[in-house]
Amino acid sequence: MIASESEQNQIRYNLCINDGLYCARYFFKQRFDMKMIISLHHRAIQDALDAVRRGEIVRLIINVPPGYTKTELAVINFIVQGLLDNPMARFLHLSYSAALALENSSTARTCIKSEKFQEMREVKTRDDSDSKAKWWTEQGGGVYATATGGQVTGFRAGHMNHDKDNFTGALVIDDPSKPGDAGGEEMENSNRRFGDTVKSRLAVEEVPIIVIMQRVHKNDLSGFLLKGGNGQMWHHLNLPVIIDNSEEYNKDYTHGIPINHGLPEGWLWEKKHNDNNKESILTPKSVYWSQYRQKPEKANVEGALWTEALIDQTRVKSLDFTTLERIAVSVDPSGDDGKIKKEGKKPDQIGIVAAGKRTEEDGIEHYYLFSDKSRFGSPSQWADESVDLYWKYDAHVLLGEKNYGGGMVETIILNAKNGSNVNYKGITATGSKIARAEPVAALFEQLRCHIVGYLPELEDQMCTYNGAGKSPNNYDAAVHAVRELAGYYPKEVRIY
Repeated sequence: MIASESEQNQIRYNLCINDGLYCARYFFKQRFDMKMIISLHHRAIQDALDAVRRGEIVRLIINVPPGYTKTELAVINFIVQGLLDNPMARFLHLSYSAALALENSSTARTCIKSEKFQEMREVKTRDDSDSKAKWWTEQGGGVYATATGGQVTGFRAGHMNHDKDNFTGALVIDDPSKPGDAGGEEMENSNRRFGDTVKSRLAVEEVPIIVIMQRVHKNDLSGFLLKGGNGQMWHHLNLPVIIDNSEEYNKDYTHGIPINHGLPEGWLWEKKHNDNNKESILTPKSVYWSQYRQKPEKANVEGALWTEALIDQTRVKSLDFTTLERIAVSVDPSGDDGKIKKEGKKPDQIGIVAAGKRTEEDGIEHYYLFSDKSRFGSPSQWADESVDLYWKYDAHVLLGEKNYGGGMVETIILNAKNGSNVNYKGITATGSKIARAEPVAALFEQLRCHIVGYLPELEDQMCTYNGAGKSPNNYDAAVHAVRELAGYYPKEVRIY
């Protein structure tokens, strides 16, 4: 006997309610007219999310590499399935980017307003709230989407009557920090806001919180919470790009409850990453270990002269630049024209870094790296950037490597806008970058050299460059600046 259309809709409704992965695949097909490609890790993620809806998990962290369909499952489909089950459910959705959060909210709303959804359950959205940022159902459910740094007022996730047998919504945080903020002040602020503001946006404590993200730093929101940052225990589904079931759970995660994903050894999603294309994710090492392996604490590379711990130990949060006795701006040209090559290869970045020297109260000289304006661009663009930085801090010298084109760098600098009166000094770099950097690393170890605030890209290069692989120009520019201030250059201005 063939089921009627009404019976088919009821069957489909039951499948969507009881199997989140079926629900995700069904609405993905409606949106894109193509099948959603599924792997075992999708089932592991969905099982954890289903446990949240069943009331078995109240605090959940999922760490997974970028591009592994986390947003589709944990944000868009979680909202769609939740409102299909309970049209009164209320979801607060946060992401580092307001645009991404709004797009996810809009996609979920489009699914709910679709004919296929309405055939399963009639859930109307209110005409007076048809915006991406905040919208409501006629039954009192809804979604509020904004950036993690944005204001969250007039809305709370879930309802007062939320319990394990009555799912009424959730707070869903998807990538609270962008990779560029790794270790920076914005990441610290994001962690602080979670404790001060975000968590208070729950109707009651029983309303679930889901944090799903790629790791970007050992002290990102996942690290903060798993180490007891807010005092609560968190179920933790950790999905690195390569599964190694022999690895022990991180002992520093005192507030983590590891979820047994049951996945086989090897590549997490072989269709995405495998032995044939693994080189694409192996560099830089900090990205590989944090975003792909979910082990940001292992981002430091053997043979590198710096570690995150050393940089953090010597870091200063602020600096009165008027107290600096001497300031050097250093530019390390890449030797190309800054244009995309025919084969699609990106141009090399030009290192542009500023540092200063100050004698402290004990009479010992200290050195401060305080600005990294490294960039891609044409010679005129990096010259203008270097000169602007020179005049911004009223520097004493602007250093430039002469290795590429002899006096070319000097000519470009002096012909840049406001460049004619710059005190330019050309240097010829010889020997390896590691050898040149060793005296600067020694100053850090003596606690005499510091990074002011956070310079994420430079710090990444310092902790990952060991002499092999792509040459890091930010790194070299920083080394030149400190060496100049410390008087390591011979009179003939050659580096040995």
